This record gives sequence, C-alpha cells and structure tokens, in this order.
Amino acid sequence: MEVASVLASHGVRTTMVFPDDRVWKRLFTPPISTFFERYFANRGITFMKRDKVVALRHSNHECEVVLASGKRVSADFVVAGIGVVPSLELFHRTPLNTGDGIKVNSFLETIVPGVWAAGDVANYPDQIFRRRMRLEHWDNAVEQGRAAMRNMTGKLQPFVHVPYFFSDVFDLSYEFWGDATGYDQVISRGNMNEKRFSVWWLKKQTLCAAFIINRSEEERAVAPRWILRHARLDPKALQKARNLKSLDTTFGGDD
Repeated sequence: MEVASVLASHGVRTTMVFPDDRVWKRLFTPPISTFFERYFANRGITFMKRDKVVALRHSNHECEVVLASGKRVSADFVVAGIGVVPSLELFHRTPLNTGDGIKVNSFLETIVPGVWAAGDVANYPDQIFRRRMRLEHWDNAVEQGRAAMRNMTGKLQPFVHVPYFFSDVFDLSYEFWGDATGYDQVISRGNMNEKRFSVWWLKKQTLCAAFIINRSEEERAVAPRWILRHARLDPKALQKARNLKSLDTTFGGDD
C-alpha cells in the first residue's frame, strides 16, 4: 500500500492484485479497508481483488501479468510483495530453538545461556498478550535491542512493550498499537469522511488494539497506556466521550 501510494503520487498508473476480498483483511475492520480502498481508488489506483498472479510474460517489448482468473494486465514493471521468513540457516546446526524465529525467554535470552536474540528474528513470550510473538517492524527491533543490551549487562528486566507500527500513504499518516487477536467488540470514534477517526478493539471490555488517524494527541497517548495496563472500558462511554481524560483510570496504576 505504501509503494502503491508513492507510485500513484508520481503519476504512475498502478494496479494492485491480491487474493483477499479487501485490503489489510488480517489486520483491519471492513470499514477501515473500505475507507482506504476508496481513498486509493480516488487517486487512480485500481484494485483487482480475489485474484492471484500466475505468470509474467514478455513479448514484443511488452510485459504482461497473467492472473488466475484469466485476466491480463500490461505493465512496465512489477513490484511483488510476497512476505518474508526469518533467515535461520546460520543457526540450524546449533542448540538454538529455531521454529518461527529464534525462541527466547522473557529476557530475550535463548536456551543457550549468554546468547540473546532481538528484532525480526526473535520469537518471544509477550508479557501483555500472554502469547508468543515475532514482530517485523523497526520499532520492535529498536526496543528489543535496548532491552537485550540491558539484560546482557546483568540488569535483568522482562521485555514489555506494546506492539506498534505506523504508515504514511498519500497525505495520510496513521498508527496502530496492540494485537486485535480474539477481540469481541469494535468501537469507532470520529468521522471517516473527514479522515479523522480512531478504532478501538476490545476483548471482554479490555482494550487490546487501537488504530488512530488524524486524531488528538490525547488519543495517541492513552492508546498504548491502556493496552499496557489492560484497561477495562465502557464501550458506550468510549464511543461518546468528547475527550478521554474522564475514562483514563490507569494513570499512575501498577498493572
């Protein structure tokens, strides 16, 4: 999505092909996906959903993308977003536990004493969501690197950090905190038509994730704190509150 926005901003006619029925299906709600699809379409990007690339052909100085549906798309160049896997070959003949990344404990130390792992390759037990995670984002790599360094020097502290990422597309900038896995309720604030809204994922009335775009600094401040402190929220109050200060009971708390 970032690449597509940059290309379109430079006048490149851009087509996106992907197998899901909407963009960012694994992460965002249908209304958020619809918002971004409309925003991109209004800036010249064509979406070809529920389809896959099966071949790239070149003939008579022309490149063509062949889709599973039988459709063909002419192209000057192709950008393939195929995902990544941890590069673990170096460690396969070592005692390290290398499943989905290198397994570490809450201090980021591997099963080999004195050997630590941090960043995209580290599979760690998240202390907030109580499950193992492996995150691919520079914010996580920076924070884990700092935590591993402190623990190497003997100042042992579990790695506790709210998962976070941000993105800039066209003239929009948004942020996402937490992990919405297992959510049972979604609360929206603001107005999508004005490009100023936030979305809050709750699990048993406990905040587990938040998406914020062009909203107040107040919302950006409370979102990670509420997730970190497992804040319980009244869904109706969260939706209707003009500001969130009255709802913030976590400031100065210990949990």
